Amino acid sequence: MKNFWRAEMEAELVAMIRTVHVDVPLRSEGRTKDHTERYCMARLLAALPAGRLEFPLQLDHGDRPDFILSMSGDRIGIEHTEVIPENVAHAAFLREKGHGPDMYFTPHAVLGEPKKTGAKLIAEIEADEMGDGWFGDSFERDWAAAMFHFIHEKSTKTLAEGFDRYGENWALLYDNWPGPNLNFRKAVSFLQVLLTASNPHSFDSIFIIHGKELCEINGQATFYKIPEVGS
Repeated sequence: MKNFWRAEMEAELVAMIRTVHVDVPLRSEGRTKDHTERYCMARLLAALPAGRLEFPLQLDHGDRPDFILSMSGDRIGIEHTEVIPENVAHAAFLREKGHGPDMYFTPHAVLGEPKKTGAKLIAEIEADEMGDGWFGDSFERDWAAAMFHFIHEKSTKTLAEGFDRYGENWALLYDNWPGPNLNFRKAVSFLQVLLTASNPHSFDSIFIIHGKELCEINGQATFYKIPEVGS
């Protein structure tokens, strides 16, 4: 386990996350999990209201879970994941390498879609077919189903042997699910229905980073604006 960040007081944390390097390179330029984790953790800590954080505060990088947030003797386990279909991430890499037009139709991602070869993805990128599109609130429902799927996967992981559980456990999702403009609040309401109807998950709070907003779900949904962070 290695120390990620430490702050003795709120002003020190604010100064740190305003200056920390959080640029995320393109997938074709060496983006790693470390880049997205640093980006997301900075935004999580920046967006949470002062009353949710206690000092001294220390964030450590672990494995199972991904992070441990220590505050005044309390420890919170945090599992992080980027929500994006594998084929869409690979297609983005190929587009950055020059395949396909600069302007293109947004792909309609499907949960559980089999992994495609690079050649098949290039053929689809070059064809740039419009596809079925979305109607009404179908994208908000698709998005909620995708978030629920990733939450369930992470929840299952936390219950496995060898995973460290803490007094409080969080999930942090970085939303990169492809589609048209999302009604974030409506989509979260659909996700809440899915979470309520399912077997209890293992997280005390679920956080979702969507653009410049952070949503926290812990029985109810709370939305926070994410301030500018990083150098």
